[in-house]
Amino acid sequence: MANYHLRARDIMQTDLATILPEHTVQDAAALMRHHGVRSLIVEQESGDDAYGIITYADIVDKVLAYGFNPAEMRVDEIMTKPVIMVNPAMKVEMIARLFANSNIGHAPVIEADKIIGMVSMTDLITEVITEPE
Repeated sequence: MANYHLRARDIMQTDLATILPEHTVQDAAALMRHHGVRSLIVEQESGDDAYGIITYADIVDKVLAYGFNPAEMRVDEIMTKPVIMVNPAMKVEMIARLFANSNIGHAPVIEADKIIGMVSMTDLITEVITEPE
């Protein structure tokens, strides 16, 4: 039975890993591995700047697939910016549609202009779909 009553705030991860845009892709991969995550929030360069995101898929699709050296590429060269965000009250059904229609797998959760969590496809699968009793 699916738990469609859940919202972003119910399934989001709040232990966020972030990186600065000037860091290398190699740094980003190491940080993802260290935190056991598949994406990082890229910090704003200034207060009115948009957040970015870098994912495993970005690293594979934009760096490794072309033989580029991750130690020589910066995060801001391959990150997605601005990032698609969700609000904490968004229902999981809408998040799933957003992911499907936007071809994304992660979305920061924003409240009062601050990122308070991250929702991923993994969260949708593990938190929303439960085994029959």
